[in-house]
Amino acid sequence: MNGERVVFRYKPIQGRLSPTATIGLCLGETWRRVDFYVDSGASYSIVHGDFARAAGFDFTTGERLMVQVGDGSLIPVFMHRVLLQIGPHRLDARVGFSDRLGIGFHLLGRLDVFEQFRVCFHERERSVIFDPYPARRD
Repeated sequence: MNGERVVFRYKPIQGRLSPTATIGLCLGETWRRVDFYVDSGASYSIVHGDFARAAGFDFTTGERLMVQVGDGSLIPVFMHRVLLQIGPHRLDARVGFSDRLGIGFHLLGRLDVFEQFRVCFHERERSVIFDPYPARRD
C-alpha cells in the first residue's frame, strides 16, 4: 500500500476529545461511514450489531467468537471479512459485530489495520495519523 497519510481530528466521545477515525465500511453491497474509536489496546475492530442491522447486513452468519472486553467479561462477536476505506486506501479486514459491546461507540482495533498503517496518536495536536506502509515485495 503506497500513498498519502490520512489525518483524523479527535472528536468528542462521552464528553472527552478522543482519537476517532471516520472510515468507510462495506457491508454486502453497501458502503457506510462509521466513526470508530481508535484503540491500540484492542485486538479486534468491533461494530455494534444495530448498525449492521440498519444496513441490512446479517452479521450473525459470521464466525462466532467470545472476546474479552475492558471489564474482563466475555461477549459474543461475529467475525466477517469486509472492506474498509481509510482515506483513499482500501483494505480487506476482519471486523466483528456484536449486540453486547456495552459502550456507545465502535472500536477500531489492531487486527488487519495496524499491519497496513503506522498509526500515530498526537495528543498535543488532538489528531491520529494513519501512515500507510510501502507495499511489500515478497
